Amino acid sequence: MKTVQVAIHDSEQADLLRELLVGDGAHQVYLVERPNMKMPGVIVMDIDHLEKSGALAGVRERVVVMASRASGDLAKLWKAGLRHVVFHGDPPKAVQVAVLAIELSLTAPKVGVMSLSPEAAGTRE
Repeated sequence: MKTVQVAIHDSEQADLLRELLVGDGAHQVYLVERPNMKMPGVIVMDIDHLEKSGALAGVRERVVVMASRASGDLAKLWKAGLRHVVFHGDPPKAVQVAVLAIELSLTAPKVGVMSLSPEAAGTRE
């Protein structure tokens, strides 16, 4: 069972997202006032939770922020190192897709780039 915390002010949007995620039978969703960064899983939160949440080190890759389309919000998110953004007014399905994408990225095998000498790679000239 995958865990998702939803900390957004729009209760209708939060309920719709919860229904979508719980409906697949693979998610446990918590509607919270303030996200618990120590709890595993994806966190969906309003942009105003950034100041309240303090340091996001170690959790940035699993946070989806719901922001306004104002360019100031986007700049603030980028500066904080957050890359998963949805906008107020986006359909709940779009938020669901963002959550699923993060879950996939968190479970995908990490592939690194290796540098080999020509001898080790078997490509001597």
